[in-house]
Amino acid sequence: MERLRVVGLGNPIYGDDGVGSCLAQALSRFNPFVIDGNAHGIGILGNLTDAEVLIFLDIDTKLPPGAVALEEIHGSLTVEETRLIDAHRAPPSLLVGYLRAMGKNVTAYLVAIGPSRVEPLAPPSKEVLNAVPTAVSLLKEVVAKHGVELKADFDAEREVEECYKRVLG
Repeated sequence: MERLRVVGLGNPIYGDDGVGSCLAQALSRFNPFVIDGNAHGIGILGNLTDAEVLIFLDIDTKLPPGAVALEEIHGSLTVEETRLIDAHRAPPSLLVGYLRAMGKNVTAYLVAIGPSRVEPLAPPSKEVLNAVPTAVSLLKEVVAKHGVELKADFDAEREVEECYKRVLG
């Protein structure tokens, strides 16, 4: 079994952007290899250095609202990718690029959901909430290919919704 880490990214204060973070919070209760990266950006690198396989949960604005996709992350540190860096807004490709620059040979994927809205203080859209079970199923398949079982015997859609309620009040 490879050292695998699942990392949820995003900020629930910005609508659908927080779905990866909220889903990771729920999954981490049953899976010690899942962490909530929230919007910590490059600050989470220390939690990723021992991983051989990284699977990020995040939105992808190139996808239609509610669409779910598995994307392979190559990651590099080109000038173009690092020029407008905000230490709190690090996409998975940048995190993987930093790890590779540190000599880590990591395989990385993104389980992505297409957002509908990313406005401040917006609740999650129905499209994104409806996509959560599909994202969990896809995540289960990906981790299983690497010899790991993902425990997710709960209502993931409801858990994500509750996370937003805790954050937004």
